[in-house]
Amino acid sequence: MSSAIEQKLAEIARLESEFGPHDLGLADALEDFALWYADNRIYSGAEPYFRRSLEIREHIFGADIAVADALERWAKCAERSDKGDAQTLFSRSLAIRESLAGPMSLDLVPCLDALAGWYQRQFFGRDQAVSYFRRSLEIVESHGAAPAEVACRVLNISRLLLPGRPAEAEPLLRRALAIHDEQHAPDDAELVATLDALVGTLIATGRHDDIGPLIARSLNAKAVLIADQPAKLFEVFEAAIETFATYGRVEDFTSTLRGGAVDKWPHQVKLLLRFAHRLLQHGREADMNEVVRLGVGALQETLSLEEDDRFDALWELWPGFSDDDFRQMSEASGPGIDRVAHALGSIAAGDSITPPRRWSPIVPGDKEIIEIDGSERSPDDPDDEDKGGESP
Repeated sequence: MSSAIEQKLAEIARLESEFGPHDLGLADALEDFALWYADNRIYSGAEPYFRRSLEIREHIFGADIAVADALERWAKCAERSDKGDAQTLFSRSLAIRESLAGPMSLDLVPCLDALAGWYQRQFFGRDQAVSYFRRSLEIVESHGAAPAEVACRVLNISRLLLPGRPAEAEPLLRRALAIHDEQHAPDDAELVATLDALVGTLIATGRHDDIGPLIARSLNAKAVLIADQPAKLFEVFEAAIETFATYGRVEDFTSTLRGGAVDKWPHQVKLLLRFAHRLLQHGREADMNEVVRLGVGALQETLSLEEDDRFDALWELWPGFSDDDFRQMSEASGPGIDRVAHALGSIAAGDSITPPRRWSPIVPGDKEIIEIDGSERSPDDPDDEDKGGESP
């Protein structure tokens, strides 16, 4: 590293000796050296070379775009350090650009966004960030920005407002959602972020009537985005259950389980029963009974599949299950259906998703008998290969 520093210093000295202290080539060499220091995370070494390079440019150009550009290059490097120079440098660049191009020039937008980003990262800078982002939005809209860009900027502003000023965030989020709907854009991450932020806003402001349909729409969009990741998608749906149970109708949640990837899931039974459990905790017993009925129906549909498909589905739902148990549940009338409901109730009430094991009656004094693969064995029976796996 020392040899590299010596070479750069030698080149700077040569340029200054040959062309004088106010040469543009010298300014470029000084800035190049400063950038080298910044790339190596030695900001204290970079600062004096940035400063001297800027002084030469100001001497040559005055308040010019070239000086504004140099200020921004320095500011972007200063952002990497803990010092507060970046805000001052961006502000100086913005003032020069505004004096040259006017207050509504697109040339101001990158600098406004940079200042907004800087304030956003400060502990007490949220309000200043909103102010700069709003001004940037006003400029790009006046120049006919694409609807997608407007929606993205509106979403960024609303996210900043949500923690402390949710009432101001709501109209912005509804505007972003309206833009998405007007464009008939496909379900994407931007739509999901807008819907989830709007839900958060309504919860914060105590306006709960529209929450259920909004969460349902968000889940349907997520189902499109991560349809090829069923485990992740299950986690996403499971995480939404509490909000549905608190604010939504049964239909708001169950509508998300019809059609698309989710409709094919054995996991649908888990989701329905966990939803029923949350409804019970919230005192919504009538809704819970409706969801349990749907859960029983979903399991019965799974049990009606062909043998191989049923086995695969139930194995995914409950690894280690006994296929005979569930076949008997599906074929039995009356008590069989009760067994299904009882099993589902046990699942809903617990964190462990496992079906009941089959144990034969125990007669006092007899050894405990367990059914394994259709044959009865005592736990202490030797595993005699000569018996061919049959019961004695």
